[in-house]
Amino acid sequence: MGKEKKAIVIILCVLLVLIVVLGAVFYQVPLSYDIGSIQAIEGNVRLLAADDPLNKSGSPALAKIENGAISNADFRILLMTDNHLCELQTPTRKTIERMVAYVKLVKPDLILLGGDTINGLNDEVRVRGVRDLMDAFGVYWAPVLGNHEGDRPFLMTSRKRIVEIWSQSPLCLMESDVKKTASGETVTGYGNYAVSVLGADGYIKDAFFLLDNGSKLMKKSEYEKWDVSKKADTAISASQVRWYEETYASMKQKNGGALTHMCLIHKPLQELAAAITLPENATYGKALEWAFTAEATAAGWEHVDGTLRDKIHCPPYTDGKLFDALCKNGAKAVFFGHDHVSDLTVYNRTADIYLSYIRLATVGENLPAAEGYNILTVKSAGGFSYAAYTPQGSEIGVLFGSAN
Repeated sequence: MGKEKKAIVIILCVLLVLIVVLGAVFYQVPLSYDIGSIQAIEGNVRLLAADDPLNKSGSPALAKIENGAISNADFRILLMTDNHLCELQTPTRKTIERMVAYVKLVKPDLILLGGDTINGLNDEVRVRGVRDLMDAFGVYWAPVLGNHEGDRPFLMTSRKRIVEIWSQSPLCLMESDVKKTASGETVTGYGNYAVSVLGADGYIKDAFFLLDNGSKLMKKSEYEKWDVSKKADTAISASQVRWYEETYASMKQKNGGALTHMCLIHKPLQELAAAITLPENATYGKALEWAFTAEATAAGWEHVDGTLRDKIHCPPYTDGKLFDALCKNGAKAVFFGHDHVSDLTVYNRTADIYLSYIRLATVGENLPAAEGYNILTVKSAGGFSYAAYTPQGSEIGVLFGSAN
């Protein structure tokens, strides 16, 4: 073979290798599950517009409709978090199998997703796959973003684009518009919105404020402002808290002057970490011997249920002080995920508010003690209950609730 032919062969081989490498790098790995095999849940939940004759709350809200009226039946909400549907086919398929089993068993009226629903590179096909999967259940769903959605600027779908894709679903309640405060300030984050559930009287019995605190990306000025490591995650911002307070006040006024409400975020609040003393040495996944600080005990913190199996991973600073605003407005609970191996629930009797980890959805951790799901039941006449379940559907216990 002549030198010219050898050179051509070498060039062709190099090009072939480059094509294979680029193909591997940019290949979009879809969800490994036959979504068409899922049977939709037969339900009677409708999203009523603010001006619907049945809706007296003045805000768009979900309601169970029977014979042209709002039903007296309880409203069941399934909570899952950290599903981590990624390019790894086996754990992703097994996690989806769990999700399908949960929905089939619970038959929820609404599904709340606490973030990190997807992760991994080249993920737009899975972003769309999640939308198709959730829609196949035939149930309204409301997600927040976690730290793994759009956490890299290259080869990942941006957080903004994820929200745009999911909010195109007729069953997804996530809103893609950029929120503004009353003063015209742009609210930070993607997917800040509220979801409400009506009772038989047409008024909101429980509202949920879903806020984005999942991003890893901070501006340089923010790192300098808070004097934290550049690896620090973002916290709920002041603009988000202002939007929450203004929206809450407006909804409360339109709802007859009362509004029971809760909050869903991805990462735990800083106040939880500040209230707890952990041992210096901890083994990931093993139950920790922890205690409330003396100050936290005096402030009314109590252990309700569950276990810490790692430190609490939250932003190392506060910005908008969401916890203070929630307490001031009488919020009943804050739900979050992020820390896969923990399933702790605590209560502050002074503020009458619960902080609770949602149980882990993904099979990736192989830690059944922390895995499963939660159900929040909103009663049409008022009141609620919140319970935890194993992956097999056995109730661990009712963690908290309210009679009215």
